[in-house]
Amino acid sequence: MKDTSGSGVVLASYGRGVLVQANSDAPAGSTVRCSLKGRKQRIVCGDRVSWKYQPTNDGASVESIEPRRNLIERIDSRGRPEPVAANIDRLAVVVAPEPAADWYLVDRYWAGAQLKDIATLLIINKSDLGLEGVREEIEAYRRVGLHCIELAARSGTGLDELRAALRGSVTLLVGQSGVGKSSIVNALVPQAAAQTSELTRDNEGKHTTTTARWYRLDADSAIVDAPGVRDFAPPATLVRAAERGFVEIHALSVGCRFNDCRHMEEPGCAVRAAVTAGQVSARRYESYRRLVRLYEKLAP
Repeated sequence: MKDTSGSGVVLASYGRGVLVQANSDAPAGSTVRCSLKGRKQRIVCGDRVSWKYQPTNDGASVESIEPRRNLIERIDSRGRPEPVAANIDRLAVVVAPEPAADWYLVDRYWAGAQLKDIATLLIINKSDLGLEGVREEIEAYRRVGLHCIELAARSGTGLDELRAALRGSVTLLVGQSGVGKSSIVNALVPQAAAQTSELTRDNEGKHTTTTARWYRLDADSAIVDAPGVRDFAPPATLVRAAERGFVEIHALSVGCRFNDCRHMEEPGCAVRAAVTAGQVSARRYESYRRLVRLYEKLAP
C-alpha cells in the first residue's frame, strides 16, 4: 500500500492507539487504526485528527489534532483532570428507577456541563418500571430548567422525542452502570453491537477500550457512550466553580451580603435563606456543599 493521508474523528482510544472514522478524503465509512506519536500525544474520543500511512512505519499514525471546541474532564483519585471526550455539544445524563438513582452524581455531571457552557439533558430510562420513586426529583430538575425526557428504551417509548432532541449535535451519554445506556445506544444505532466489537478490538483480537465510544446517528448527529461510573467531579479550573455549576445557587448569589460568600456558614447568605424558605432544594444545596468540600480537600 502506498503512502496515504487523511483526516477524521476519533471513535475510540485503546492503549497507545486510536480508531479514526475517515472523512470523505478516504473510502466512505472506512476506519483507520492509528498509533500515537510519543507519550505526550493524548487523544480522546471526539477529537478531530489528521493521520498518515507510510509502509515504512508499518501502519498509520496520528499527525496532528485539530483545536478542540471543548473537553469534558473528570477528577481522578488524586484530584488531577482526566479527559473523557472532546467536541461535545450536549451532555445527556441517564438515570433509571433501578438501580437507585444517584442524584448527587447527576448534579455533578450537570455542574461539569455548566462550567463548559454545554447543553444538558436528563434521560429517565426504564419508565415502564414506574417513576413514582423518582418523580419528585425529576420535577425539581424541571423547575430549575433542566430538560428531562422519560423513556423505555427496550419498548421504544419516548425514543422519538429523544431522537429529536439529539438531532444535529454530538451528545455524550453518561450515568451509572445498569441504567440502560447500552439499550439506548442499541435502540438509536441498531448496528452498535457490531461497531463496538470493531472499536474495542486491538490487533491481537483483544477488547481493550475502557473509554468513551463514538457512534454516528446521521450526517449531522452522533452519540458518545461513556463507561458507567460510580462518581464524577468536574475539575475546579474556574473561580467559584462549584457555585457556577449550580444554576439556582449562582443566580441567588448576587443577593448575598458578601461578594465572596461561599454559601456555607457566612451571615447574610441569600442562598441559605432560600433553602430555609424552601425556594431551593435542600438536597441540591447539600450536593453543592459536598462539591465545595471536595474542592477544598483537593486544593494544593
